Amino acid sequence: MKNNQNTPLNFKEKSNSKISFIASCAALVILVLVFYQVDYQMIRKPVEDAAKAAEAARLKEEEAARTPVVSTAKVIAVGDNLYHESLLYSGQNESGTWNYDHIYANVLDEIQAADVAMIDQETVLTTDHDSISSYPSFATPVEVADAVVKAGFNVIESATNHFDDYGYDFMQQTFDFWKTNYPDIPVLGIHETQEDADTVQTLEINGITIAFLDYTYGTNNSGAGEGNDFMISIFDKDQVAADIQKAKQVSDCIIFVAHWGTEDETMPNEYEKQWAAFLLQQGVDVIIGGHPHVLQPYGRISDDQGHSAVIFYSLGNFVSTQQQLPELLGGMASFTIQKTVLGDTTTVEILSPEVKPLVMHYNHDSGEYGPYMLEDYTEELASRHSVRDLIGDEFTLENLKTKYEEIMSMNVKPSTNTNLLNVRFDSEGNMVDKTTGEVVEDTESIHAWEYYEQLHSGSSDSDSSEEDEYYEDSY
Repeated sequence: MKNNQNTPLNFKEKSNSKISFIASCAALVILVLVFYQVDYQMIRKPVEDAAKAAEAARLKEEEAARTPVVSTAKVIAVGDNLYHESLLYSGQNESGTWNYDHIYANVLDEIQAADVAMIDQETVLTTDHDSISSYPSFATPVEVADAVVKAGFNVIESATNHFDDYGYDFMQQTFDFWKTNYPDIPVLGIHETQEDADTVQTLEINGITIAFLDYTYGTNNSGAGEGNDFMISIFDKDQVAADIQKAKQVSDCIIFVAHWGTEDETMPNEYEKQWAAFLLQQGVDVIIGGHPHVLQPYGRISDDQGHSAVIFYSLGNFVSTQQQLPELLGGMASFTIQKTVLGDTTTVEILSPEVKPLVMHYNHDSGEYGPYMLEDYTEELASRHSVRDLIGDEFTLENLKTKYEEIMSMNVKPSTNTNLLNVRFDSEGNMVDKTTGEVVEDTESIHAWEYYEQLHSGSSDSDSSEEDEYYEDSY
């Protein structure tokens, strides 16, 4: 009888076989789970994460496109920093040092609160104290500039009629001083080289790039000599237009400084108004004027082509020892540049323009010199002002306030003429046509007293519909 080769497994063998099968299945399951997890971590999860990140980025981008990014820059500007003799020597100390920090002590808070603080440094600088001088030809110690910077001014306007009072050597001293001591501060309207003249000065504040241009109607002398015409920016229609277009390419906002106007006249003249209209058409955002040594009105000008600009026709004197009440009443221009970015669109607005009145105080007996905000000035200070020795009781706090309101109440009738855009000024102050060489008569300008005479007589000349079109707001 043959043995049965299909002998059933005994219980132990069956048990071992079942355990092996279960272990194999478990190992297989574990292996599958491991591979699944590896696949998820190394392949599918990165894809999912990338998709989620892309979706989050898309949502963020959409939100950003709907949410404007707004940035601002606060700007202040003051008028002429003009040092007459008593001011010059107020900085001389017995120790032999010179310092002018005291001049600006009463207005430091306003200056230092601004992102951009501009000042008209009317005159050239010198390191030689034996060479300093006052009216009619000015040369100012470099320590004045040190005090200006220490006070907080970070933009210097220098295209003035006095910049060539002493010719090339003093101009070069001025260039050397700024370049050596404050190379990062924009010094406007004067240029050591042609390359400098071809370069637009800018500052970036809180993501806003501001371009600055500065021009004067002319100078008192013949400039820096033959071949150096580039050293002082003098009004020229083609050059101004080209510089503005260049500034547009590198900035968000253009501030144009203009040294113009009639001295001691509170009503802007025809030259100012024609150039203001031209600058408006070229796309300037803010115009800051000086030279008349007295305040003139300010406001917002616009035209029928959609251009708009804020203009301060003249801020008067900031520091001086002139001798008439209007010459001692200055102004601090203040405004905010607001830049708004929404998607691919960028807009710039000039907000809250105003002029805060200043008064230049001096008392020769006590050695007190320096401007005050008019709101901080007192009748007691006014009673001690040395100008009262010349003009008596006219100089009072009340009269300062009245004069400010009087000037700022004038409406400026805009000009549509262009005949003064192509003139230069000769040594006697006459306007001369650049093409023909003939003297050009100004038949359009009026004095402030004529304005008030017309106003009181009921003339419509000072309040025309044409004016409303161009001068839409008065502050």
